[in-house]
Amino acid sequence: MKRKKKKTSFLSLLKGDFFSKQQNVKYVPFLFLIVMLLLINIRVSFYAEKLLKRSIKLEYEVADLRLTYITTKSQLMQVYKRSTIENMVVKQGLSTSLIPPYIIDIDEE
Repeated sequence: MKRKKKKTSFLSLLKGDFFSKQQNVKYVPFLFLIVMLLLINIRVSFYAEKLLKRSIKLEYEVADLRLTYITTKSQLMQVYKRSTIENMVVKQGLSTSLIPPYIIDIDEE
């Protein structure tokens, strides 16, 4: 005589009929493990998405800071020009010396 195996449907699993049978109780820890792994998977995916958003935000910030650096550097290079410095010190009554500098050499014997 052949035994008919009763198939367990998804609906019976949702209703809880699956757990009421004594032979299926041994699968409960396995099902809890699957549920925990699913929850961990969901948590990890949300965390990865959060990291991706933060990474994109930091990339934009780096690009913005780089542009600020380039702008500031070019402005500073303009200030370091000799003609700009001469124009700035004229207001204080200073001018460029026309006498070239010379080296004082002292012999120590």
